[in-house]
Amino acid sequence: MTSVEVFGVKDALKELSALDKDLRKEINAEAKTIAKPAVDGIKGAYPTQYLSGMSKPWVQRGRQLFPYTQTAARKGVQLKIATGKKNVSVIGIEQKDAAAAILDMAGKKGGTNPQGARFIASLTAMFGEPSRVMWPEYEKNGTDVERNMVKVVEHVMEAVNKNLVM
Repeated sequence: MTSVEVFGVKDALKELSALDKDLRKEINAEAKTIAKPAVDGIKGAYPTQYLSGMSKPWVQRGRQLFPYTQTAARKGVQLKIATGKKNVSVIGIEQKDAAAAILDMAGKKGGTNPQGARFIASLTAMFGEPSRVMWPEYEKNGTDVERNMVKVVEHVMEAVNKNLVM
């Protein structure tokens, strides 16, 4: 499955914010409701524990990356609606918890030191290739989410067009 790309949504959402803040809030709430099955599926897929050493604190370059906890991993899964210039996607599901993000994607890019290579090899042996949680879980509900999200986008476009015509 690939992501759905609809051009003009970012600009339309910005325009909608300027025209009707209440409708923009309604659209955001509608998007959260539509994405809820996928978000809940992802949250429920995080195990209580991965590798044994991940329950210990691990700080790298002054930033604490571990310990991993299921509670933090579940809290870290959030729907993001962003219209900034730097954002590639407008509506997406992201993982805010560093440990959970590392566990999900470690080894995707490659190129690491021997310790990192062992860590990635252990994760891959036990839990498979990256993405280990988010993408496989999204695929279970993604078709419905994308189909319903297109309806929300059509609603946004209709609202913006209605205000531009007046």
